[in-house]
Amino acid sequence: MEVEAEGPGWLRRVTLERATGRWRVTTAEQGDLDAALVAAGHPRAGLPGTDDPDRLADALDVDLSGSPLFNALPFHRLGLAAEAADMPRRITVAWVLLPGLEVVAAEQIYTGLGPGRVRFASGTFTADIDVDADGYVVRYPGLAERIDPR
Repeated sequence: MEVEAEGPGWLRRVTLERATGRWRVTTAEQGDLDAALVAAGHPRAGLPGTDDPDRLADALDVDLSGSPLFNALPFHRLGLAAEAADMPRRITVAWVLLPGLEVVAAEQIYTGLGPGRVRFASGTFTADIDVDADGYVVRYPGLAERIDPR
């Protein structure tokens, strides 16, 4: 997975690759994101990537902040469409935070709620997500809703 974030006076890129059971995380940075954030009254973002890819050892999936598309990865891998309702599945993901592109190990819990619904939980956050027959997000409350093009 490669992610790039850009703003006035800065550009960051992070690439995550998993091979032979280990993560490789490479980064690139131009300009000064932290200066832009502090000038706008926001806290510093920190460094892109991770200082220790081994912290991601338990992660099989990646997640990008604010992107419901990445929830489909564990939906498919775990076979949640076929799972009995109320069977929580706890996983670890390599979570890419925006805008700084810091990569952290994050625990997530996915629970099938019956056909077309999955509960997502991470920390204190919980959302009941509607998915289509292929396991792709149709409605993620407060974040996204797919519009039928018909």
